[in-house]
Amino acid sequence: MNRTICCLFQAALFACSPTRNDSADSGDTAPQPYEAPAQITTVQDGWLRGDLHMHTDYSDGWDTVATVIALAEYLEWPEFLEHHPEYEGSGLDYIALSDHRTVDQNSDPDFTSERLVLIPSEEFGSNGHANTPGVSSLVEHDPDGDGTTLDDIQSAIQATHQQEALFSPNHPFSPSIMFPWDVQDFDTLEVWNSGWILASPPTTQEDLDAWEASNGTASGTYRRAIEAQDLDADGQTLTWYEAMLARGIHVALVGGSDRHAIVLPGFPTTYVHAESTDLQGILDGMRNRHTYVTRTPASAQLLGSITVEDQVYQWGDQVPVPAAGAQVSVELRIARAEGGTARLVQGNHVASDEALESAQLGQVVAEEPISSADHLLSYTFTATAGDWIYPMVLEPLFAPGITQEQQQIVLDTATIAAESGDDAMDIATAVASLLDTDLLGNPDQCDPDDWQPDMLQCSLADTEGLSSFFVPDMLDRAMNGWMEGGQVTEWSMGAVASAVLFVQE
Repeated sequence: MNRTICCLFQAALFACSPTRNDSADSGDTAPQPYEAPAQITTVQDGWLRGDLHMHTDYSDGWDTVATVIALAEYLEWPEFLEHHPEYEGSGLDYIALSDHRTVDQNSDPDFTSERLVLIPSEEFGSNGHANTPGVSSLVEHDPDGDGTTLDDIQSAIQATHQQEALFSPNHPFSPSIMFPWDVQDFDTLEVWNSGWILASPPTTQEDLDAWEASNGTASGTYRRAIEAQDLDADGQTLTWYEAMLARGIHVALVGGSDRHAIVLPGFPTTYVHAESTDLQGILDGMRNRHTYVTRTPASAQLLGSITVEDQVYQWGDQVPVPAAGAQVSVELRIARAEGGTARLVQGNHVASDEALESAQLGQVVAEEPISSADHLLSYTFTATAGDWIYPMVLEPLFAPGITQEQQQIVLDTATIAAESGDDAMDIATAVASLLDTDLLGNPDQCDPDDWQPDMLQCSLADTEGLSSFFVPDMLDRAMNGWMEGGQVTEWSMGAVASAVLFVQE
């Protein structure tokens, strides 16, 4: 979670007195615990879920390595599952500790877990950030001490690959930490940082002009994505992904909580399809682009099959087709998202960066309501080399069963998050009624018997400093609101998977 979001909760501490939502005691108004339907992407099938972006006190995080790992394991604690049966079997399987410009956290004596695969990592950079999961030694962002240059970025990617690790730009459209560098050989892209809409103003053309004045020309694909001014920063990143696909650049989509304090790791969650349940398996799964990102560890799941001439592929694959094209059959399964909307987004090859400036990017070619707990969307089309397609899911902004008063809180929070950018005080005021501020500085007072289904719930795994909290589903949806035309819609971002790219056989 980034520092701006941490300030949200700090502001709530000083801006309001301790309060609880008394409606949770009335019995007939509080939402009931949600029991999730059967899963379709499980560990038994090779799908591991985790979080690739978080910080400890080795950089600007507020918690120790031991505490952060305990918080990542917390979703499996019996005390938590007693109140949240929807998380049964939905705990995290891996995490990466990505402290800024250091790898020392990876050799901490407490860097160990019997439950999780721990991925050594570093958040590289100053002028533009990137995770480097799998590194064993520090990747320098400014080895000459003259400021980060394009040559430094290219050398860093090479140094990362020499360690058999991955290079993954983080929050690339955060206006103060942009990543417009004209490089193409990174491996994954953080499309979803913290909440989709939370503290996520878009990068403007003026922002980019100022960056280019100091650093040189941005990539053509990045410049194309800047045009998406009616979206938030994560929406611009998804537009950048489409622009890269149009130019034949094919990387995996990942997400990260960017946790520094207060909230739990794993929100959003990155699923990786791995041949083995270990570090190498996870890294290889990301290299193969077999990934998708979802809002929480217990929310929407995606599974796809793409069939061409009796050959079956999965999301993220490069699929060979003849010069004349081929008939393609897509089947998208969606679980744990009933009431939502499924979309397939498709585009084609663009011959040059100049042509990209006016080219149409992804278009929704199939869309339908998700009418069951295990829904199937089928779509058939003719693909030629350079075409691409990816799936996404939108969930209702309002969680099932919440009251009208709670719906207004959700709508207000989502609207403020979209309109105020990084104005933490406004957002804090909107969520103050969901937070018992007495617990913020007193984690030892956390008692599961006091948990309310429509309030932030203290974590038993955090015993020092500021408390950490589980964010209830109703508020998590607000923090992941979906924008269209510059406005918050009735939807929340639910899930998105790496694209299939069709190539000449």
